[in-house]
Amino acid sequence: MTKPHRTAIIIAVALAACTPPPRQLPSGGQSSNVSQRITAPGVPVLEGMPHAVRVGLTVHVAGMVPVDSAGRLVAAGDVRGQARQVMTNLVAVMRAARGVPGDVTRVTIYLRDLSPTTVSAVRAEVVAALGEGTPPAMTFVGVTALPEPQMLVMIEATANLRSELPDRTRMGPGVSR
Repeated sequence: MTKPHRTAIIIAVALAACTPPPRQLPSGGQSSNVSQRITAPGVPVLEGMPHAVRVGLTVHVAGMVPVDSAGRLVAAGDVRGQARQVMTNLVAVMRAARGVPGDVTRVTIYLRDLSPTTVSAVRAEVVAALGEGTPPAMTFVGVTALPEPQMLVMIEATANLRSELPDRTRMGPGVSR
């Protein structure tokens, strides 16, 4: 073997030794790029349509609407009451995805009435549910219709789970520490 070939082999072996070991699969043995469908107990779901999809430590939550566990619209005509129910549903989905409210980093809020008063009321409910310390990025979008004529608000979200095991400092309001 010639000296240049031997040198090339030594360099290749040295580089291979410096390469980090392969990533361990998350609990459950799933690859981080495999999507996992998430549904939460107590939150109505349309057949075949999950509440969210989790890929690695990112959770994409579909439009949450103001319906209770029986699938009934709540607080007809009251945007604050509807926003509160939407956030209750969103928090349940986050917990089903093994996350906490503080993991939500972005929300898009669809409103039938985009007035400053309505935006302020809904923003207050979002912040109350997810925590005042680091509220998510929020986008408000005015719409002419939602799935039901009496619906006033719908919210979708993205969350970045910080680990498989929630940290109690990010659990959100109303959780015993």
